[in-house]
Amino acid sequence: MSLEDKIGALPDDILLTILSLLTFKEAVATSILSQRWRYLWTCLPSLNFRYEEVVPHNDDEGNKKKQQLQEFGIHFPLLGSSKGDIDLWVAFAIAIGLDCVFSIPTSSLNVQNRFKSLRELRLKFVDVTDEQFDTILSSCVSLECLHLLESSRLVNVKHSVPHMKLNYLEIYNCSDLENIEIFAPNLVSFNYRGPRIYIFVKDAKQLVNVVCTCLNFGADEYPAKNTLGLPYIQGKHFVFGQFGDYLSQLEYLMMDVGSFEGIRGSNKVPLLCNLKHPTLSCLNASRGPFGMLRCYHLVASFAKASSFLHRLKLRVSILSRLRITAFHYSTENPELRRIPISPHKYLKEVLVSGFSGNKLSTDFVMSIFDFDIELEKIEITSVYLGDVADSLVKQGKADVVRKSIGLLHQRLPAKAQLYFLDDQFFIKSGSDVDTCLSRAF
Repeated sequence: MSLEDKIGALPDDILLTILSLLTFKEAVATSILSQRWRYLWTCLPSLNFRYEEVVPHNDDEGNKKKQQLQEFGIHFPLLGSSKGDIDLWVAFAIAIGLDCVFSIPTSSLNVQNRFKSLRELRLKFVDVTDEQFDTILSSCVSLECLHLLESSRLVNVKHSVPHMKLNYLEIYNCSDLENIEIFAPNLVSFNYRGPRIYIFVKDAKQLVNVVCTCLNFGADEYPAKNTLGLPYIQGKHFVFGQFGDYLSQLEYLMMDVGSFEGIRGSNKVPLLCNLKHPTLSCLNASRGPFGMLRCYHLVASFAKASSFLHRLKLRVSILSRLRITAFHYSTENPELRRIPISPHKYLKEVLVSGFSGNKLSTDFVMSIFDFDIELEKIEITSVYLGDVADSLVKQGKADVVRKSIGLLHQRLPAKAQLYFLDDQFFIKSGSDVDTCLSRAF
């Protein structure tokens, strides 16, 4: 028996799994292998149409095999010659009651039809207006996850009627956005990246995961006003002010250190009694609103305010010459003045990415050793594991980084393990580390 016959004898579920790993064009091409394969591709639970891969198929016999479509993606340029086809595809997805994901990278969006069964919607580079945002939530009554990425027309995002299904909201790099007001009682995760704005999340009793980072490095102030005329809560404490009602219930919190005012503000951090997984981002500079000294003080604050920390992540982003010149960040290497911190009994794991190996960053890690008496594992890499746009940027010289890793090994608490992750991300080529192997996490 030939190899092809052996594969064709496998059950449909296994063959469909194999086909799902292929591009749409490759999956359709398997129809010529034999009668067994002829219509198998029509049973795929996921269809992704791409401009360069569209293959016409008009044989009605393919309707003999039917299966519920679970995912429908459209990856197609919005040209005058193709917009009619795109409209038909979207209409088709609405008609069959699609319940999973749309990915529509077009310049505009028509939401007049009701997507009653849609559970997840991701829109990137789509010019969604404020009114369309409200219409999306009003029309998509089953929507659980909403991702809005790089939308240039959003200014005042508002939905005042409770959306009972929405549990994940991501708003990313919407440059003109000034205000967000959302009423989602079952919201679990809120992910925001962009300029400092007014954010009001109403009655989110289930909210446990907040990601809130600013794009405008170097700007340490809020805008003077917002278009709603609303005051910014608690001054310049961006994250703590915007989410003050939910701080006691948060378990995951990601923020940049510039979102908190004052390098000496360790006693101003509110009680975070349920926080287990904080992530802090800073710049590879000693001083300044996004610098490592402020990050150190904020880590000390979290250690005091969060008794049940389990895993701490520190992300140190590369400092460009542009930022040094424009915002007067200091690249000096000052001595780290330790803050007295009581022993922490629950912090087990620490991840430091963007480790440059200089004296300040090394002392920073050693300071964690001093108060973290239950530390079991610390992972360190010179690779920055942050925003996708900046991920896998290596910092520091390899010899300096490895020398500092050696010093940290000498100071490591007795029952802790230190893992240097650079070899998992890069293969050495001569004396340089240049070939990316793994993912940023």
